[in-house]
Formats: sequence, C-alpha cells, structure tokens
Amino acid sequence: MMFKTLMGAAALLAVTTFGAAAQEVSAQRLKDILTMTPEQMAATGAWTRSNYDRLVAYVNAIKDPKVRAIVSDMVVNPKSQVFNTSAQKNAFRFAPAAGGPGHHFYPGGLAVHAVENIEISIAWGEAIGRVHGAENFNRDIIIAALTLHDWAKVWYEWDDVTGEIKRPAWFPAYWGGDQGVAKWKWMGGHGAIVYSELMKRGAPADVTIATAAAHFDPFWDVEKVNGAEGLNAALAEAAKLAQVPAIKVDPAKRMAEWWMVVYSDGSWSYSHYIAGQFSHNWIREVAKDLGFDPKSPQANRLASFVLTRISDFKLYNMYQSAGYNADVVKKVIRGILADSAAYEVPAG
Repeated sequence: MMFKTLMGAAALLAVTTFGAAAQEVSAQRLKDILTMTPEQMAATGAWTRSNYDRLVAYVNAIKDPKVRAIVSDMVVNPKSQVFNTSAQKNAFRFAPAAGGPGHHFYPGGLAVHAVENIEISIAWGEAIGRVHGAENFNRDIIIAALTLHDWAKVWYEWDDVTGEIKRPAWFPAYWGGDQGVAKWKWMGGHGAIVYSELMKRGAPADVTIATAAAHFDPFWDVEKVNGAEGLNAALAEAAKLAQVPAIKVDPAKRMAEWWMVVYSDGSWSYSHYIAGQFSHNWIREVAKDLGFDPKSPQANRLASFVLTRISDFKLYNMYQSAGYNADVVKKVIRGILADSAAYEVPAG
C-alpha cells in the first residue's frame, strides 16, 4: 500500500524558517517523508519498532502453550478463520489502534496500544499483590487479552489517496449504540471479529471473556444496563458468528484480571481526546505553516510520520510541562520534520 505523492507545486517548494532558532524543512525532505509507506514509517521509527518488539516478547512469555500458540499465530500470521480472510503480511507492525485522529492513530499504534495496556495491567496486579498480598494474578490472561482486544484493526487499510483509514467492507455491521441495542458499538466491527475468532480457535473461556472485557466492564456491563445490552450479549453474538456454543459470564466466578484489562484500555479518553487529538492538531498546525491544508492528505501523512518518531503522550506531556505552551511542542514537531535521525532505526 504505497502512499502516492500528492504534493502541489507550492508545497514542494516550501522551505519554512521559524525564527533564528528554528530549523528549515526542505522541499526534498518533505517529499521524502510524504512518499513513505505506513510500513516504512513504523519500521524505521525507533519507538514504534521497540514497542512491537516488546509486544512480541510479552507474547513469547505466555506460559500456557495453547494460549501462547493462538496469540502468536494471530499476531504474526493474522488470519480470520471465521471470515476466511487474511490480513497483509506484518500488518500488526504498522496497523493503527484507531480509525481516525485520536488514540494511537499512526502506523504501529496498535502494538504501542497493546504494550501500554499490558504494562499498566501488570503494574496494577503487582500493586494489588504488594498492598493486599493477593499475588497470584494470571499474566497469561492479561497479555493475551490485551494483545488481541483490537486485533481486527490489522485489517484497517491506509488509503493511498487520502492517507486516512478505510474500514473493510466485510467487517460485521455495528449493531449497538445509536440503535439502542448495545451500550457500546462493540457488538460488531472489530470486537465481534476477535471474540468470535478466539471461540473458533478454542481459546480458554477466561481468555475470551477477558478480551471482550476490554470493552465491557465485567460488573456494570454484563447484562442490560438502562436498556442497553452488554458483555454476555456481545459474547452471544460472537458465538453466532463462530457457529459455536455461546460463552456466558457466571456472576459468581468473575476474575480480577478482567478488570485489570478493562481499566487499562479504559484510559482511551485521555489517549484519544487529549494526547491523541491535541497532538494531531499541533502537527496539522505545523503542516499549515509548511503550506499544506491541515485536513489534506499531506497533513495526514506528516502526522503519521511524526507520531512514529515521538509519542502523542510525550508531546502532550511536553505541552503540560511547558505551562500549556503549544509553541514548545510545535518547535519539537518542526525539528523532527527537519531531521528525525535521532528518532530512527534502520528498516528491518
């Protein structure tokens, strides 16, 4: 999926200087960035590459051989047995974790999102052990569920023309949210795909429930809440897709690990609306200074490039630490666009 070059003549000639301390971004430099593929961006970003490698290490550390084999195969060789379709080779390396500007929306963001959640959950389990002496939490469940909870996003397609994401036509339709059936729109789309796949592959029920629990609190969202259906309904719908017997949560046998999963992934409000959207807006403001429409395909690609070099969380932290001075962050962004060598590794 190659990005096509859509640079106008004026943009190609843009060389912008922002004061004496600012760095220039040459026309050739912009061209080099804008002709990169998502795969190339994720593979050469030092921090996106390192997080994918960390994710693989976590998967390899799963003790249960059956669970490890399922998770590893779904990451390395993403294929849906339920929908009889395969994703692009190495898709987990460059897939985003969202379908538009927001949480982890850049090439490689899916792996970053998984690692972030795994480490938050494990840290929570370790804290419970220290405080309460309840040390026997199951890391396998946490790693498996949080590696795979957004697995279907390996099929998200980077549009060659716009630099945006297209949702595959074969994805099951959403059947929640606006229709008033489900609390969230996870009763279809990417949620249904992974829940049904785990059932089809014979994954342990506690792993499948934990994966669905990333989107449904195992207490508040198990059954109907204010007329909206929850976790058990999502599992039942997935079972229909997989053509297997449904799994149902037993209220008397709920695992603490399921909450470790949901409340790490539940940080998405900060990830999406604060760190993610603020960062995308700053990058688009810099793109405008460089002569691009902030909503243009070029601005989308510049955002993808920058965010494979530096985290949106880190950019927001810089902004907060600077007394909410956006100019500080935009200077960093311009510097990365001018010369990102310090943020990169050789493709491999």
